[in-house]
Amino acid sequence: MQARIALEGAHIISCVPAGQGDLLWMSPVDEQKPGTPLRGGIPICWPWFGNERPGPSHGIARTSRWNVAKVLDTGSDVVLTLELPRSDIKAQLPDEDWSLQVEFVLGKSLRMSLTTVNTGSKPQRLSQALHSYLPVRDIREARIWGLEGAEFLDQLTGVDRVRQQGAVTFSGEVDRIYQGHSATIQLEGGSEHYLIVQRQGSQSVVVWNPWVDKSARLGHFPPDGYKTMVCIEAANAGSDGRVLAPGQSHRLQTEIVRV
Repeated sequence: MQARIALEGAHIISCVPAGQGDLLWMSPVDEQKPGTPLRGGIPICWPWFGNERPGPSHGIARTSRWNVAKVLDTGSDVVLTLELPRSDIKAQLPDEDWSLQVEFVLGKSLRMSLTTVNTGSKPQRLSQALHSYLPVRDIREARIWGLEGAEFLDQLTGVDRVRQQGAVTFSGEVDRIYQGHSATIQLEGGSEHYLIVQRQGSQSVVVWNPWVDKSARLGHFPPDGYKTMVCIEAANAGSDGRVLAPGQSHRLQTEIVRV
């Protein structure tokens, strides 16, 4: 297993199990400069998803510097735990009290868990996502299975409770939040290229591909980058946002494995 993780954003950039290709997609034109959000890998959206609240898009976690809390080699896996300093959270969100850790389990698969604790004295709202960029050979050939019959919010049209018919396919921009769903998802990326995505602590999943026009407006993204990636994001988004009581914790987890 080889992996690269940036301390800025606790952002996993690459994860290559022994004898396999990378489980993650990373923009080939992203120079990965400090101080700029990275385009690819798994950005951490926290403690809000998208533009749900005032402030930076997708919250503060992906642009903050994290500390290494623990490293453990079990022989079969490497377990790495990072934490976002509570003082940094407080400086950016002075009216809120949180603690936040992310754990990476790196072996034959990639398992990533984000644990949030409300350390304050009042309830606090949380929405979040593990914004996983996954590789495909050709987006036009890609199929996502496991969401059949699930309802989604189409973020491009604003239409809610659309029911998925068959596999998810791509012929244009897709930006959807599937709700009430926790089952395993399979990504068929074309020509014997399969990834399995499993989630815990998540009843919502985001599926996103920017297609042609949106790609031209994105930073650190090649014009044809949409052809070789798709995002399948373990989330607590939309109606799946949580309110944590004082002392309550929540863990959001995704596991990605090639089969």
